[in-house]
Amino acid sequence: MRTIVLHGCDLVDGTGTDPRHEVDIVVAGGTVREIVSSRPADTYGTVDEIVDAAGMLMIPGLINNHTHGTVYGPLFPSGHEGLRHEQVLANLDRHLLEGTTTVLCVDGFVTAEALARTGEAHPITIKLASCNTPACLAAATIADGGGLTEANRVFTARHAVRAGAVALGEIGAGHTLGGGGASYMYIPAEVERRTGVKITPRQANGLKTAVLGRHISEKAFDRDRVEEALASAGLTGTLSVEDTREIVSGVVLPAFDIALHGLAEAAGQAREAGVPVLVHNAAASMTQVASIAETDVTLIAGHSNHSSFELREAVEHAGRLKEMGAIVDVSTLDTFGAQRLTTGPELLYALFSAGVVDTISTDYAGGHHDPILLAIDRSIKAGVVSLPAAVAMATANVADAIPGVAPRRGRVVPGMIADLVLTDPAELHHVGIVMVGGEIVARAGRRVAA
Repeated sequence: MRTIVLHGCDLVDGTGTDPRHEVDIVVAGGTVREIVSSRPADTYGTVDEIVDAAGMLMIPGLINNHTHGTVYGPLFPSGHEGLRHEQVLANLDRHLLEGTTTVLCVDGFVTAEALARTGEAHPITIKLASCNTPACLAAATIADGGGLTEANRVFTARHAVRAGAVALGEIGAGHTLGGGGASYMYIPAEVERRTGVKITPRQANGLKTAVLGRHISEKAFDRDRVEEALASAGLTGTLSVEDTREIVSGVVLPAFDIALHGLAEAAGQAREAGVPVLVHNAAASMTQVASIAETDVTLIAGHSNHSSFELREAVEHAGRLKEMGAIVDVSTLDTFGAQRLTTGPELLYALFSAGVVDTISTDYAGGHHDPILLAIDRSIKAGVVSLPAAVAMATANVADAIPGVAPRRGRVVPGMIADLVLTDPAELHHVGIVMVGGEIVARAGRRVAA
């Protein structure tokens, strides 16, 4: 039985309580054996390793409840062609080195066999959510479906739960509900196919909003705004207003109503199965999400800081959801980095300030997500959330919200599985050591052999 002592660190244990200073954490047999006030290293005799953690901060391994591209198989709830296995493993490496030790893949059509093969290839704990209900499958087939095999199609949500899936989700998704996926994938692809011109996600989003509005409705069409969006994208004279309307409507609308109906359908199946349902919460789906929140299903309102919301709208909607018992999730998206669709952290900060956030995830942001610890670090420095509360949102709160996702994880207390992250308290996203099941699997930004 291997024993490791993490010596002299500060500790935020995931429970939301105040930090403890200068403690030793003894890990043995894959679990946290004891936490004591720091004592001389020679007290521990011939343990396997003593890690000098003075001046560093220990937190539980992060539990990320909204990831894409983290399991072999179709990508996104639109059933897009799957990533190369090497890219999936690189995505998992990225999450691990950011301090995440458990991910929930919400691509939705992944099979249990593909999950098992991925898990064998990487030390992160990977759990599965399913979106394979009739409406969601129909919407995916209309919107894309390029990566769906017969095995994916027949592995329904009910089959997935019986095989160990811990939630239904992501239900809706930006790829079938006219969200970010339409803006960074499908609209640019169709514009380029028609014109040979490459446009950015933000330019595509401008076209989409001008044609269909934030809430996705044909009634929102605004000719003047479309002309402005065409000019901004450098497409004036290349596409007409009517061409643009045809492209955007043709990408977004065929699957939209079916995907919207799929929210309630999936919530009903989740209720029957006794698992949570994680839904795409955005301006276009907010009415349906609120209706589901009124029922007795465990609802996780994904990325409640979605860029389609106006600030006041987001805060008021999240507040109503929380009052009805829903779990309000925010995602890092590409808020601090690429900002291909987001414009900054204002929505995120406003939701933290309002005290309505329960969990923190990343989502995908077209492969440009920001680390959870970066978002926590910036939010703490902005004064909108405390360190203990934010760490709990990324660890214990997630474990509690989705009981099957991380059993005996999410808190650094004796008897819990030792999924631990040692990081720099001054720059939380500068991760030093990551442990999974009591084994050090990453040091100083590099994976190491367990």
